[in-house]
Amino acid sequence: MSPPKYYTTFQAAKLLGVSLATVVNWTRDGMLQAHRTPGGHRRISEPDLIAFARAYKIPLADGLADQVSTKRRVLIVDDDTDYLTIVKTVLERNDFEVETARSGFGAGVAVERFRPDVILMDIRMPGMDGFEVMEKLEGMRAGRPVPVIGCSGTSDEATRRRIERVFDRFLPKPFDYGTLLSTLDEVLA
Repeated sequence: MSPPKYYTTFQAAKLLGVSLATVVNWTRDGMLQAHRTPGGHRRISEPDLIAFARAYKIPLADGLADQVSTKRRVLIVDDDTDYLTIVKTVLERNDFEVETARSGFGAGVAVERFRPDVILMDIRMPGMDGFEVMEKLEGMRAGRPVPVIGCSGTSDEATRRRIERVFDRFLPKPFDYGTLLSTLDEVLA
């Protein structure tokens, strides 16, 4: 795997069709991920630039546009391997690009690397439950809000109310896949 290509803020501005000041503001505000060189200059990786353009529906220059997948990206976070396999298969057959994580820690890593358009998260997981993961993800989602759909088999009314306050949507388990697909379509519209 070759290392990612990096762009200066000037090059990124040209590729996104905006002013240099706009790109600098986006990086300063954390909307567009960038790192600083030892000399203090900002550099933006090609994957971050593409993810940003996709998230904000900014048309890309021809060279980059060819690299952008038209598939919507879903991160599934659940400790049940069988569930992950089945849901991943269903989503991939319905033209989604899917990544999975089996823990809250794995979810954080996957969000940074995969840059999902939506997260489907189990509430009850060992170690770090879905509510704790949401607390950790809040800082990561600040510049680029990613909707999170909470999933749980619980019927406890207090837990359901908490889920509805913390997550963007709630899907009770078990759910049928038609409901999952229509919920994803609504959230991603």
